[in-house]
Amino acid sequence: MPSLKNLKKLSSDNDKKSALSALDANSSLPNFSNLWQEIVDDSRDGWIWHTWLFHEFNHSAGEKNELYDLSFFVMDEKRAVGVVPLIVQKKPIGNYQGLEASYYGGFLPWPCFRRDLAPARMLELEDFAFTELEKRARKAGAGHIKIMLIPPQDLGNEVERVRSIANKHRYVATTFDFHRFHIRENTLSEVRVCSRQYHRKFSPLFEFSIAEGRNVTEQVEKEYLHLHVKNAGGQFRSDDSYTKQADFARFGEAFYVIAREKKSGKVAGMLLVNLYKNAAYYGSVAIDPAFKNKQVGHLLTWRVIEELLKRGIKTYELGPRYINPSTLTTISTSKERGINLFKEAWARGETRKIYEIEKFLSKDFLNSYINTLDESLVKYFGLE
Repeated sequence: MPSLKNLKKLSSDNDKKSALSALDANSSLPNFSNLWQEIVDDSRDGWIWHTWLFHEFNHSAGEKNELYDLSFFVMDEKRAVGVVPLIVQKKPIGNYQGLEASYYGGFLPWPCFRRDLAPARMLELEDFAFTELEKRARKAGAGHIKIMLIPPQDLGNEVERVRSIANKHRYVATTFDFHRFHIRENTLSEVRVCSRQYHRKFSPLFEFSIAEGRNVTEQVEKEYLHLHVKNAGGQFRSDDSYTKQADFARFGEAFYVIAREKKSGKVAGMLLVNLYKNAAYYGSVAIDPAFKNKQVGHLLTWRVIEELLKRGIKTYELGPRYINPSTLTTISTSKERGINLFKEAWARGETRKIYEIEKFLSKDFLNSYINTLDESLVKYFGLE
């Protein structure tokens, strides 16, 4: 924990009359990464994407987008009480090249605060955080901000908090679902028939292993990189971003499930599962196209469930539930519909509500977004 003297010295707040101030979260602050993680761990809103390791991953993954890290701590007097992740990076919208306040995944996690704060104080802190966030984003030239509220467990006050921020700071608020299901002893016996059939038919062809801690060697890291590049049809992020993913598993915040074909010894697929606050999250998957007919994705997920049961992990989150059917603002692609079917085979209708707010700061960015949406609708309706 940095000394009070250093915190006072490094404070960037210009309003000396206010007890609240913003302090840049950067390497000039002693032990800043430990302080960041301490607040996230203590926060009721602290989610997997808030963690310091994920912040580091997003730095590496978004490297090609010429990002600016403007993240900051919220200071109450001389105490750091909140973390506000804020990265601004290039974002192409059609033919327009804009700047967006977001992580590599296209959104920022909601500012998070220590749990010992009174509810009234929390509202004041969130208001301050969003004011400062927008000020920094505008100064950096960002044309768009998107932020998601996804606490590890539903707190019951999400609607009120989102409404308050959206109304006061002129955001547009929406809700959608994440596929998230509970891990029970009968989970594997109740998944869809097709998944059970795939397991019976194809699992004998493969050997499965778990890689974590010291077992995440440089070879494992490189195997995943090469497999992911092959699966994606090219390399679209830095080598270092794959190192950061491996660090999740090295430092106890994830594990890899690896499937090798028994006959050849080839790696057929690898799945990275992130862990945080007794919950599991789908992280990233890579499957060799040569094994696409062997349903390796289902086999890896089956092995994940077995491992989560062994560890006593209560939930597994698979990510967004894509809009199906399409809406006037969201056109589902065939790929997204296919991913949805896969997730549904495991979640069996279990979801959780996600809250999202977004705001346009640039007319050019907004017009490009509208034009891109217009083109998608024209294509979808066959009006070309």
